[in-house]
Amino acid sequence: VAIKMMLESFIVAQKFSVRRSLRRSFAKFITSGEDRAHLLLHILQDMMRKEQMYQVIRLRQKNLSEDLLETLEVSLEELQNRARERRIYDILDFCKGQNFQEAGYFLDEERGVITRSVVQQQ
Repeated sequence: VAIKMMLESFIVAQKFSVRRSLRRSFAKFITSGEDRAHLLLHILQDMMRKEQMYQVIRLRQKNLSEDLLETLEVSLEELQNRARERRIYDILDFCKGQNFQEAGYFLDEERGVITRSVVQQQ
């Protein structure tokens, strides 16, 4: 928190053209871990929502009931790629954190997937 406040004070005192560059350079010190956790949770929820829609469509094409869908899985690597697009390079702390578990997600490091029960999503 102290580093964030010091950097913010320094950055605000700079000219606008320099300010933007400094914010980019020091982004990992300015954004808090909580902000990153909320962003990662939002990304993961979006990935799960899309996976659920895909699985439901697959079941309907086979004339099967949606009730057969019990769990959803998304690739850990895909979440890492999406996080990197937003300059978040370490997601393992998030995957082992409280927000992740409270949202009903489970990390299977052996298989490299994140799972969630469909029953919890409804």
